[in-house]
Amino acid sequence: MLNPILKTRSFTITYALSWLVIALLSTVLSIFVYHQKSLLVSVTDSLIFNALYATIGIGIWYPVYYTDLEKNKITNFITNHLASSSLAVGLWMWLGYLVLSVLFKENVEYLRWLHKTIPWRVGIGFMFYVLLISNYYLMIYYQNFKDKVLRESELKALVKESELSSLKSQINPHFLFNSLNSISSLTLISPERAQEMVINLSDFLRYSLSNKKETLTSFENELKNIDRYLKIEKIRFGKRLNVEQKIDPGSGKLSLPALILQPVIENAVKYGVYESTGQSNILIESNVYENLLEVKVGNEYDRDFLVKKGAGIGLKNVMSRLRIQYNRDDLVKIFKTDNTFEISLRFPQELATNP
Repeated sequence: MLNPILKTRSFTITYALSWLVIALLSTVLSIFVYHQKSLLVSVTDSLIFNALYATIGIGIWYPVYYTDLEKNKITNFITNHLASSSLAVGLWMWLGYLVLSVLFKENVEYLRWLHKTIPWRVGIGFMFYVLLISNYYLMIYYQNFKDKVLRESELKALVKESELSSLKSQINPHFLFNSLNSISSLTLISPERAQEMVINLSDFLRYSLSNKKETLTSFENELKNIDRYLKIEKIRFGKRLNVEQKIDPGSGKLSLPALILQPVIENAVKYGVYESTGQSNILIESNVYENLLEVKVGNEYDRDFLVKKGAGIGLKNVMSRLRIQYNRDDLVKIFKTDNTFEISLRFPQELATNP
């Protein structure tokens, strides 16, 4: 892993400026606390010692990176850093004294002062080490936290995609089962209508396969797919199935999950037409609000007929997909009276992408 100080220019500049501030404070400390009389000597001393530690501090990253507190015993952790800090402080002191002794070899007073300040320099050296490794560990844990959040986000996205794919894949077998039953019945009584139904079914499945990997599609495309499905059912039921559409002109290009409406329409046909001997009316309506597409599907039903319960795929499937897609539980509303059933689906547009 690259040293975080050298990773970006902003980190490098911040690191250098921090040591300049420390050098300034060291100069003030040497003059007012340790009574160094020469400003030039104090500034030179401070700049050299702090520049050396700043350079050594970059190298301190490596014992930090290879000494993981979570993977090492506490005794090994302390031992490693005691050895590392002793080496860093020792190297720092030796280089600092070597350079300054050469620069000020004629300044006996400074050399005496330099030896006098050994204890507090050593203490400051170990303090710098603790501050540096603390910052390095914070950087490591912060980066690990960001990586963890990113991995969790990617995992959630994969789980979401998997769940959506699983729910979507339930639609085709369910619909195919019903359609094949209808075709089987028609082959005996009306081969021409059965052939027409096979063609419409082929177009429907072609649309389903082309949208298999897409999350969103346009309402216009979804409505065309619904028309294919209704053509199939109208071949079977004839005048018993009457469909009316009230489509807002501005709703065609808005987005919604692919293949989301087919189970709703299928549910309306099943409960409105299958058990009725007379004409059954189905209304498909769309409305556009601010950042929202609303689609309503309503059907009539005869409460005197006992409707057999299905496999529970239809509306539950739709509710689950909307909850996963938009992370909301308030997008499906159901209204029911003695002879009418209406379901309202809302599709937020601010999270949608262009289909």
